[in-house]
Amino acid sequence: MSAYLPLASHEDDDAEEINPPFSQSRNEIRRSRNSKLLVASFVVFASILLFTFDVVYINIPHPFAKAYPNSASNALESFMSHLFPIGMPNRTDNWENENSKAMRKLIACMKTNTCGGNQTSIVLMSSFHFSNSIHGHVSGEDIWALSILNALTEMGYTAIFAPDNRELARTYRTYPDLVKVVIAEGDQAMQCFNDPVCIKSPTHPLGIPAWKMLSFHFWRGSANPLGSKWTLSPENYGVIDPHGNSVDNVYLGYSIERACMKIPFVPSGERPKQVYVFAKYSGYFSGNDYAYPNQTFVPPSDEPSLFDLKIVAGLRSATDGEVPEAIHDLGTLNKEAFYEQLGKSRALIGVGRPNLSPSPYDAMCMGVPFINPILVFDSNHPEDRTKWFTQHDGLKYQNPPYVYHVKKGDSEGFWQAVKEAVEHPIERYIVPEMTMDALKMRVAAIVEKDWKSMGAEVLRERQKSGEGEVCPSLYLLFPKMLT
Repeated sequence: MSAYLPLASHEDDDAEEINPPFSQSRNEIRRSRNSKLLVASFVVFASILLFTFDVVYINIPHPFAKAYPNSASNALESFMSHLFPIGMPNRTDNWENENSKAMRKLIACMKTNTCGGNQTSIVLMSSFHFSNSIHGHVSGEDIWALSILNALTEMGYTAIFAPDNRELARTYRTYPDLVKVVIAEGDQAMQCFNDPVCIKSPTHPLGIPAWKMLSFHFWRGSANPLGSKWTLSPENYGVIDPHGNSVDNVYLGYSIERACMKIPFVPSGERPKQVYVFAKYSGYFSGNDYAYPNQTFVPPSDEPSLFDLKIVAGLRSATDGEVPEAIHDLGTLNKEAFYEQLGKSRALIGVGRPNLSPSPYDAMCMGVPFINPILVFDSNHPEDRTKWFTQHDGLKYQNPPYVYHVKKGDSEGFWQAVKEAVEHPIERYIVPEMTMDALKMRVAAIVEKDWKSMGAEVLRERQKSGEGEVCPSLYLLFPKMLT
């Protein structure tokens, strides 16, 4: 028989079962309240206990900490291994790994109050050339990027990679107050400026302020939404091209000192009678930028110092043009082989391209003078260097015995420069502005600069003149981006 059958014939009992007396309901409520208070008390007690453990036993010297010195550090290390995993601890060419290593060091030093002077200042390296540089890429932009990364590291800054805007936006909003500046490609900065999920705004308060974004731009011209004063350049364009469009660009520069000094110096007496022609492709020996049209590379027979001179090049491709007679092609050279050939040469000969390459700086640091073609000059004032356009304008104010300038098509001047370079060997030479100490001074000044005040000034100028972008795309006002 069902236990619920009596409910059908006992109405009073039924009422008591379904609607218990008021006193019983009050007791249930009291018991429930007491249970909740008990749970809350336990939570408060546990919180106090954990806080006390953190303050007393971890942060303050204590017998417990002395007895178990590794307990706190082990717990922190375990936590960070989950938050910032390092998949390949023995490699340094993976940007995700390097980010995890840097963040572990930063959190650990902040926990123990042992951070270095600049360690809590983060610089976000958003140009893909930074991640390329630690992966072994050797373009001019990559060499520049690695130099900046080394300077930041030597000064103790925390450098974090964010190779695209999606990664940049995600990384920045994780610790916005610690980020000093963002160094991005010019097109990245432009895209972020107009992207509501990247730029800071009233509806996206953890976005990147426009004034923190600096453009990493190898060539002339402005490449930043806020103009040339936010455009970083590898060369001092304001000096080498005072009439051009880059006079207000920020001279960041770079240094080849650390890498070059690792390469053994070959004394001049031990070098073969060899010069190196700086050309990557056979196509460099033709076209408007070729410096020596209708000229042979066979040394003049009436110059004893040039007798038996060997002229070599390392061409990646010899199929896109004719290689001049007397040039011995060594084929594609990796970085080590290139430096070996360059370091034992008597001169590095430019042919017009590539433009602004770091290789002439490497050459001089290895004791190899550079022959720099002058491709454009004022025929009425041929020695006015402000009007020169050379293969390497960064060196157009340097003089022999380090740099020899030869006007395009001047065969006699060319061979005279080669003769002088061969007969007057040099020791290692680094342009003063390109020492690591000089670079670090510029990098520190840029990172610590008051970009926010400068950004506010740009805003005032644009509001007053009505020129330039003041509002990103179709949303919100620029003043909010500068806060």
